[in-house]
Amino acid sequence: MPIYWVTDYYLAQGKTIEFQEYMKSDRAKELFAELERETGVRYIDTYMTVLGFGKYDCEDWFVAPDWSALDKMDTAQVNNKFAADTADFVDMRRPWRSRALRSIQDVQIHEPPKEK
Repeated sequence: MPIYWVTDYYLAQGKTIEFQEYMKSDRAKELFAELERETGVRYIDTYMTVLGFGKYDCEDWFVAPDWSALDKMDTAQVNNKFAADTADFVDMRRPWRSRALRSIQDVQIHEPPKEK
């Protein structure tokens, strides 16, 4: 049962085109491949809002085979390389949002018992 990990964020003003170019670069592709080798977490893509529709500017989508792969993200050395490469592109003054998602077929829903 794969786990999808999604992170939403805002870009720094005037950096959108440069960020897009970086994300399409061989360097970014190499780092994403390194991330998968190091953790088992595979990069799917980065999605950008169109015409301002959406709360955040971008979303990065990854898929992990299990929770242990996501645990490895905390200590993955490749994250330092990404941070160094992309620090100027992201607006660090605004909030980020991350979430873990599973297919509705895979999610177990637990609700409190109904009161009698």
